[in-house]
Amino acid sequence: MQDQDRVATNLLTAARTNPPEQTARQPFHRSILFIVLIALLLRLAVITVGHTYRITPRRDHFQYGWEMGRLARSIAEGHGFSSPTDLPTGPSAWAPPLYPYILAGVFKLFGVYSGLSAWIILAFNSVFAALTCLTLYRIAERIYGIDVGRATAWTWAVFPYAIYWPVRVVWETSLTAFLLSLALLMTLRMADEPPRPRMWILFGLLWGIIALTNTAVVSMMPFCLFWLLYKLPRKAAFLGAALCVLTAALVVSPWLVRNYQVFGKFILVRDNLPLEMYEANNDQSAGLWTRNEHPGNNPEAMRRFQELGELGFMTEKGQQARQFIREHPGRFLRFTVERAAYFWIAPPQATIVAGYDLMISRHTNFLLAAVLAFAGLWLTIRNRKRGAFLLACFLLIYPIPYYLVMPFVRYKHPIEPEMIMLIVYLFWEARKIQIQWPIRKPTM
Repeated sequence: MQDQDRVATNLLTAARTNPPEQTARQPFHRSILFIVLIALLLRLAVITVGHTYRITPRRDHFQYGWEMGRLARSIAEGHGFSSPTDLPTGPSAWAPPLYPYILAGVFKLFGVYSGLSAWIILAFNSVFAALTCLTLYRIAERIYGIDVGRATAWTWAVFPYAIYWPVRVVWETSLTAFLLSLALLMTLRMADEPPRPRMWILFGLLWGIIALTNTAVVSMMPFCLFWLLYKLPRKAAFLGAALCVLTAALVVSPWLVRNYQVFGKFILVRDNLPLEMYEANNDQSAGLWTRNEHPGNNPEAMRRFQELGELGFMTEKGQQARQFIREHPGRFLRFTVERAAYFWIAPPQATIVAGYDLMISRHTNFLLAAVLAFAGLWLTIRNRKRGAFLLACFLLIYPIPYYLVMPFVRYKHPIEPEMIMLIVYLFWEARKIQIQWPIRKPTM
């Protein structure tokens, strides 16, 4: 009898530590791979059926990747990484190199600015948007549990706004969102036990790839390393962090060497920040991007760009931006506060549907998503969920550089997977709240 009790106890313990979903083979339709597959098929269907690959040829296909498309065309036509606008302007460091080179490879194989190339690159974006379901699932599972993980993955798979970016925009946005979510997942995993040097090297490799994809996102790297230093034994963590930083530097170094050889000056991956600062902070600006200052929109700016070359042009714009900030600190501060608000509610933009301007509705929708995400973050902190510090950094630290320039809505997309997860968690916890409505008894 005691043996039977012991066996029963062991089985009960095993069931608690290994839920049936983990011990038994799941049906495919219950697996995360099924969610990823549905997410990918949805996006490919929208591209194909919705003809989103038919990008307007206006301005010689400039909306086909904007500066990324111009750089890719230059590479594909044998002119190297150069001329990010409409006219030849020589060597460039306008954007991080990874995505333009990927796009250039597509152009080489399937035609420059062709419909097939557009379908291929949008499908490429969609693959990484679908894979974000997997990283989100694993992140939410570790922080909140498997049920929230599955709900988050499904939400990302079918949410129309999450589908929009990979199927409409030729840009690195979806790739960056996936890479950043992968970095968050690796950080959480590495905190569970002291990682081996190999894991630190892989972590550094990932951050190096992120730097060559979207340099601004590297702002999250110090906070991920700080959190690991706090969670792990100090000596091993410091050595691992140093190995990670060294690996990331080695990944980025060939591009830094190229920039130095081409421009004769050290450039940290990209050089267009001075222009971004000037476009949003000048005498004609109201705090947002002014199209007339961009060389692609202003013949005089284009002439100056060709005359000075890219590095000279950026130096001039940087001086003008700093001069404006020195002479108008109050306006710059007001512009920055306004841009911080617009980052979360979206910049003003006419949204015409059936003859009606839905701009207020657009602002409201973005604001609601931000409020719900911050409420989910507050609940995460209150319930002492692991990784709360990292999620707070995603929402509080990541946007800061964009408060200084134009807060385009696509700049927020790299952290929107985590925002979706926080919103799902908020709603999941709200299910536990029961509201007792007073019932009035009928009078006789």
